[in-house]
Amino acid sequence: TTNNALTLNGTTETTTGVKVTGSTLSAATLNVNGVARVQGTGFSLATSQLLGGLADLTNVSLSSAGSAAGAQNVLDNSIVNDANRDTLLAKRIENMTTVDMAGNAIFDDSAKSDKGWTQDYTLADLPNHGWVFNNTSVTAGGDVSLKGAGFTNSVVTITNGNLSIDNGGPAPLTGTTLTVDGGVNVHAGAGSIDLKNGNISAKGNITLKADAGSIAISGKNASVKANITSTEGGVNLVSMQAINITNANFLADKDISLNVASEVMGTLGIGNASFTSQSGDVDLFLDTKKINPIITTVDSQYGGLIFSGENSFEAKNINISALSSKDARGFSLLFESGAILNLKGETHINASNESNGTRSNEAGLGSRYRRTQINVSDGDLYITASALSGSAILSLAATGQWADAGFEFVLNNSNLYIDANSKFRNGITLGGYGGSTYANGLTFKGNGNVSVHGQGALGGIILSRLYTGELDGNVQLTGVGGSAAGIDASLNTVFQGGVSLSGSSADDVGVLLSFGPGIQEHNMNLNGSNVAGSSENGSAGILIKGKNISFTNGTLTGTATSGNGSGVVLTGGGNYTLDGASITGTAADGSGIAVNGTLTVNNGTVVKGLATGGGNGVTVSGDLVTDSGDGISITGTAFSGDGVKVDGDTTLTNAMLNGSADSGNGVNIAGNLTTDSATQVSGHAASGTGVNLGAALTGASVKGSSDTGTGVQLADNAVVTEAVLNGTSASGDGVTFTGNVKMDDTSAAKLNASSTSGTGLKLADNANVSIQTITKVTQEKKDADGNPVLDADGNPETETITTQAPVTTPVTLTGTSEQGSGIATEGNVSISGIVLNGSTTADTGTGVSLGGNLTIADDISGVTAGATGNGTALVVNNASIHSDGYTDSGKDFVINASVSGNGTAIKTQGSSQLDEVVLNGNATGGGTAVELGGQVSGANITGTSDSGTAVRVTDGAGVDGSAVKGHSDSGTGLQVSGNASLNNSDLSGTTQTGTGAAVTGSLTADTSSQVTGSATQDGGTGVTVDGSVTGATVTGDATSGDAVRIADGSQFTGADIKGTSVTGSGIKTQGNVSLEGGTQLAGGSQQGAALDVSGTLNHDP
Repeated sequence: TTNNALTLNGTTETTTGVKVTGSTLSAATLNVNGVARVQGTGFSLATSQLLGGLADLTNVSLSSAGSAAGAQNVLDNSIVNDANRDTLLAKRIENMTTVDMAGNAIFDDSAKSDKGWTQDYTLADLPNHGWVFNNTSVTAGGDVSLKGAGFTNSVVTITNGNLSIDNGGPAPLTGTTLTVDGGVNVHAGAGSIDLKNGNISAKGNITLKADAGSIAISGKNASVKANITSTEGGVNLVSMQAINITNANFLADKDISLNVASEVMGTLGIGNASFTSQSGDVDLFLDTKKINPIITTVDSQYGGLIFSGENSFEAKNINISALSSKDARGFSLLFESGAILNLKGETHINASNESNGTRSNEAGLGSRYRRTQINVSDGDLYITASALSGSAILSLAATGQWADAGFEFVLNNSNLYIDANSKFRNGITLGGYGGSTYANGLTFKGNGNVSVHGQGALGGIILSRLYTGELDGNVQLTGVGGSAAGIDASLNTVFQGGVSLSGSSADDVGVLLSFGPGIQEHNMNLNGSNVAGSSENGSAGILIKGKNISFTNGTLTGTATSGNGSGVVLTGGGNYTLDGASITGTAADGSGIAVNGTLTVNNGTVVKGLATGGGNGVTVSGDLVTDSGDGISITGTAFSGDGVKVDGDTTLTNAMLNGSADSGNGVNIAGNLTTDSATQVSGHAASGTGVNLGAALTGASVKGSSDTGTGVQLADNAVVTEAVLNGTSASGDGVTFTGNVKMDDTSAAKLNASSTSGTGLKLADNANVSIQTITKVTQEKKDADGNPVLDADGNPETETITTQAPVTTPVTLTGTSEQGSGIATEGNVSISGIVLNGSTTADTGTGVSLGGNLTIADDISGVTAGATGNGTALVVNNASIHSDGYTDSGKDFVINASVSGNGTAIKTQGSSQLDEVVLNGNATGGGTAVELGGQVSGANITGTSDSGTAVRVTDGAGVDGSAVKGHSDSGTGLQVSGNASLNNSDLSGTTQTGTGAAVTGSLTADTSSQVTGSATQDGGTGVTVDGSVTGATVTGDATSGDAVRIADGSQFTGADIKGTSVTGSGIKTQGNVSLEGGTQLAGGSQQGAALDVSGTLNHDP
C-alpha cells in the first residue's frame, strides 16, 4: 500500500519475471514490468486484489517489454472483470496476455445476418501483442480469422466457415474445443501452440504451425484423450522446435503429418496416441541438429522422436522418420520403457543419427529399460537405422532396472525388414548394455517372415535373446562386423525357434553364440536353424559354446578365410545336443571345424571340415556321446594339416571319422580316444599318413591308407586296446610303429598291415612295441576298511577291475607287400610279446627287412619270414640284433625264413651284428636259402635248399666269428662267389647229389677259418674251386664223386686243401692250378685217386 506510484520490476530467463499471487495492491498508480528473456511468463497477477484507483485498471501500467516473442502474460479473474475488461483490451502490452472472460462469449453472431468474425489484435509496432481469452466461447456462422488471439478453457464453434488464427507470438488453445465446419489453420510465429486438454473437430484440413516454438496436444489421461478429427481432410502439424502428443487421438480422411525440422534442438514425442488415416498416409518426420534430455537423473539419455506408452497407427502407408545431425547426443528415435506400437498398413521407419560424439548410447533407434512391443498387421514393416559414432539400433538397461530392453515384434500376416548400419560402432546392440544381469534381444511372434541386417565397424548384430518359438514364418538375421563379431549372442543367451543366421567379420568371429553370467537360465534352441558365418582374420567363422544348447535338423556353415581361425567351433558345456544336424566348416591354417567339450550327438549328425592351408579339416576333443539313432559322422579334409585331429581326452560312441589329407595326416589321434566297437575311423593321405595314433585308443575300427606315405602310424605313447587297425599304402608303409607303443593281444592279433610297393609293417627308429593281455574281473566293491559298499536298496555294489600284464604267448604281427617289404625295422627297435611275420609274393618283394638295432626284450618274441617266386623272405641290412630276453633265460633266438620258388630265404647286406641270433633259411623249388652280403659278425646261420643254393656268399661279403651252414639236396650247399673274406668263421655246405661247397670267386680268410663241403650220395661233389683261395682251410668229402675239384685257373695262397672220397678222387685238379705261400694239398680215397692232377700244377719251389 502506498499513496504514491507502486512499481514492480522483474526479469527472468525462462520462468516468470514478475509474479504476484495472494496479494492486495493499493497505490496511486501501479507499474508492472516483467521480462522473460528466453521463454516463460513476463508477468503474472493472480488471486490478488487491486484496490482504490487501481481496480478499474485505468491507473495500471502493464509491460513485458524485452521478453521473448513467445513469452506470455497472465491476468486471472481476480484482476480482470466485466467492468474493467474493455480498459484492459485498450492497453498496449508487448506479448500475448491472458484475459479471463468469466464465461461470457467473446463473439456470437447467431442473431446477426452478417456472419463470421475477423479481428486483428496485433499492433504494428508491437507484433507479439495479443490476447488469450480464458473461459469464453465463440459462435460463428462464417469464417473466423483472428490475429493476436488465443483461447484457453473455451469453446469455439464455427458453422459454414473456416478458422484461422495467425499470431506473431504463441497460439494458446489449452482446454479449448474447436468445432469447425471447414478447415482449421493455427499459426504461431514465435512461441508455442498448446492444446492441452483440448480438441479439434473439423470438416476440412487441420493445420497447426509453430515457426519458433512447440506444438503440444494432450488429453487429461489415457482414458480421457484429446481428439483431433478431420472428416474430409487431413491433419498437418509443423514445428521448428518440438511436437509433443500425449493421450490423444488423430482421425483424418486424408494424410496425417507431424513434422519437426529444427536447426537447434528438436523433439517429437508421442505417448498413448492413435493416428488413423482412412484413405491417406500417416507421416512423422523429425530432423534436428540437437536432442534435448528426457530426464535429468544420473542415467539421463536423449531422444529426438520418442514413443512412450501405447501408440497406434493405421493408414495405407505409415512413414516414421527421425534424423539427427552431428551435434546431436542420444537417440534419434527412442522407445521409452515398455512402449507398445501398433501398426496397421505398410510402414517405413527410418532413424538416422549422425552424431560424431563418443558416447556408446548415441544411436539411430533405441529401446530403454523394458521391452518394446511392435504389433504389425495388414502390411509389411521396414525399419532402416543408421548411426555414425554409436549403434544404429541400441537397447539400454541401466543398473538396477529391468532385465529386457529389447524388441518384440508381433506379426499378423505381415513381414518385417530391418536394416541397421553404423560407421564406427555396432549395427545392432541388444546385448545387455549396462551390466551382466540383462537379456536384451529380439522376439518374433505371429505369422510372417523376418529379415534383419546389421552392419558396423565393430560388430554387426549384438543380442542376448532371440525368440521365434511362436512365429509361423522364416527368420533371417545377417550381421556384418569389422573388429567385432558379425552376430554376437554371448550374454544371457535365450534362443528359441528355427532361424537363419548369417554373420561375417573382418577381424573377429562371424557368428558367436555363447554364454556369460546372468540372471536368466541359458537356453539356446536352434532346432531347424541354418547358421552361416565367415571371418577373414578372426578366430572362427562360427563359434557356439556353453550349455543348454539344442541344435536339431539344422545346418552350420562356417568359413575362416585366412590365418589360424576355424570355420566352426563347437564347445559343449553341458546339455549340449546336436541331433541330425549338418555342419560344414572351411579354414586356411586353422581347423575347418573344432569340436570340444561335452556334447550329445544323435541321429547321424554330419560334420564336414576343410582346411585349405596348413590347418586341420576337423579337430575333435571331448565327450561326444550318442543316445539316439546313428552317431556323429565326421569328415575332414586337409592339405598339409590333419584331415581329422583328435586332440585331448575324447569319447565317441557310434561315430564315423573320415579324414583325408595331402601331405598331412588323414586322421591324427593326438589325444586319448575312447570309443565303442561301432565307431569307425578312416583316414587317407596322398603323401602323408592315413591315420596317426599318438595316444590311447580304446575301441573303434581304424582304417588308414596312403598313396606314398604311411597308412597307419602308431607313434610314441600310443596305447591300443580292443581296437581293429588296418593300414594300407600304395608305395609307402602300411603300418608304422615310431615310438613307445602298447597294444592288447586282441588288437595286435587283428592288426592288418599291407603295401603294394612299400613296406607292409614298419618298426621305425625308437619303436618300442609291447603286447599286453587285459583281464577284467567284476567283483563286489569294498570301502577303505574292506567292507562291502551297498546301494540305496541295501544290495552290494559291484565294480569292474581291469588289470594288464605282458602276454605269455606271443601275438603274430603280420605285414604284407606285393612288391616291397612285408615287415621292416630300422633304427633302434624293441619288441616284446610279438612275432614279426612278413611275407611277399612278388619277384621284387621282401618278407621281412631287418635294419638298425633290434632288441628282443623277452624270450617269446621272434621273427618269421616267407616269400614265393623270386622274392626274398628275410633281408638283414646293417642290423644289430640283440636277443636279451632269450640270453637271460638261456635260450637261443632263432629267425626262420623260407622261400618257395627261385627267390632267396635270407639275405644279408651292409654290416650286421648277429652274435645272439640263429638264422635258418629254407628254400624249395630251386631258390637260395641264404645269401650273405656285406659284413656279418657273430652269426649262426643255417640254409637249406632242395635243388637250389643253400648258402651263397656274395661279392664283397665279410664273415667274422660266424658259423654258416648250408645244405641242398641236389643243388649247392655253400657257394662263395666274388670277393669274400672270412675271419674266425666256419662255412660248411652239404649236399646229396649236388655240390657241398663251391668257391667261384676270390676267398680270403685267416688261418682259423675254414670252408667245408660234403656230398653224401653218389655223384655229388664235396668242394669245387673255380677261383682263388687265400689262407683258408678247405675240406671236402664225397662218396663216389670228387671230394675237392679244382678248376683251370684256380689259385691258392697259404691255403690248406683236404679232400676225402670213397670211390672218387680225394682232390682233382683241372688245367693250370697255382699253389703259393705254402699251400698244401692232401687228398685221400678208398677206391679212387687220392690226388688226380689233369693239367699243370704250379707251386712254390
